[in-house]
Amino acid sequence: MKKLTQHSLTAIMFLASTVPALAEAGAREDNSMMLVYLFLGVCGLIIFLQLIPVFALGFGIVKGVFGHKSEEPKPVTVKHR
Repeated sequence: MKKLTQHSLTAIMFLASTVPALAEAGAREDNSMMLVYLFLGVCGLIIFLQLIPVFALGFGIVKGVFGHKSEEPKPVTVKHR
């Protein structure tokens, strides 16, 4: 049991000494993500606003094709004076 404790303690000490090196290698503080998200949001808004007329035109075409009721044509009567 004493040998297991000694090996475990050695492993814990080794891992504890390497954790700060791993943490420093991958950590980079960059505060510009908010600006990137804002820029991408504005780009998405521009694209969405340009697609609104396309959707309105497509809806009008579909409504015109399928929404038209066929009625019997009424005869035209001409009144004479």
